[in-house]
Order: sequence, then C-alpha cells, then structure tokens
Amino acid sequence: MRRFAEATAIAAVGIAIAFGTTGCGAGQISQTANQLPAVNGNNANLGSIELRDVQIIYPTQNAASVFDNGGPFQLSWVIANQSEIDTYRLTGVTAEKGTVTLKDRYDLEPGKALRAGEPAALIKDSSITDEKRMSATLDGTGKSVAVGLTTKLTFSFEKVGPNGATSPVGSVTVDTPVDSGTLLTRQDKVREAEAPADEHGEEAPNVLPN
Repeated sequence: MRRFAEATAIAAVGIAIAFGTTGCGAGQISQTANQLPAVNGNNANLGSIELRDVQIIYPTQNAASVFDNGGPFQLSWVIANQSEIDTYRLTGVTAEKGTVTLKDRYDLEPGKALRAGEPAALIKDSSITDEKRMSATLDGTGKSVAVGLTTKLTFSFEKVGPNGATSPVGSVTVDTPVDSGTLLTRQDKVREAEAPADEHGEEAPNVLPN
C-alpha cells in the first residue's frame, strides 16, 4: 500500500508539472504549426473547387506608373477541380474596386486545373502538357492596390451538365495580395534567440558551460 501511495503521489506531481508547462504555453503557436507553403498568394475553397496562390502580379515594367494609374495588373491563380465526375466553369471575377477582364476561358473538367498568369515564384514543369491557361487583368482600381494591401476578388462558378445545361454553384471571395516581385519573394526564417542581458543591462555572451 505504501509503494502504491508513493507511485500515486509521483504520478500526481508529474501530471501537475505537465499541466503547468502547458499552461505557460497557452496562447502561443509553435514555429512549425500550421505553416503554409512559401507562396505569395492566398487560397480558398468552394466545394470541390480549390483556388490556390491567388495574387496580383507585381508589374515587371513601369511599376510606379501602373500603381499610380490603378492598373492594368495581371492576375494569377491556379483553380483545381477535385471532383471525379462534375465539370465546372468560371463565369466571372469581380473586384471591390475596378474591373476584371478574363480571356481564354476553359471548362474545369474533373481532376483538371486551370492556371492564370505567371507569378515571380512560379516553377514551370515541362512534363505538364495538358495544363490549360487563361489570362486575367485588373484595371481601374485607383489607389486601392498596393504592396502590403489585399484586394477582395470574388470568383463565381457554375456546373456544366452532360447535355450542356448549366446551374450556378456559388461564389467565393479571396483577399488577394500583390506579389512582391522576383527580388522580394516570401521567405520563412526562424528567428534566433536573443542572449539574456546581465545585471548592468549589457548583453551576456553566448558561452556554453564546460
């Protein structure tokens, strides 16, 4: 009985320490928790339709003039259809300010993807030969588009039946950032711990004990 009581007491202390440690970390998110791929765009889902890396491409020429004039900006995204049987169609994209123009539209067949634009961080795969591409531009935005700000783009879709009949699926809004360009692509770095200060307020050297 004495050994059982001692074991119970030790277990209780261990649980208390564990809960105390957890409590100290409450509200903090670890460095690797829920990390996203190092891409510049945002994502959204609408049923089986997945929008990935949606962004406004940083102008490669006369950037200052394009921003001052509110466009035209090239848009970029990848839209994937995860359904095995249904075909969808992008019917339009609207912006909170300005006009989006779509060209070279294609139906989203089951298991296929549709890309628009070429962002700075795009890695081209020459082995992909059946990827469909379209173009999209955003114009007339005034001063609402800038690096560090997001623009709400709303994507609307319909389902295409086997006989060509269509039915609306709905829409999804994406807070769309501006691609930072080829020299400023997003990088995730781990912040190094700072050395503690001594009693005089000076930073103590990082010396390992012998």
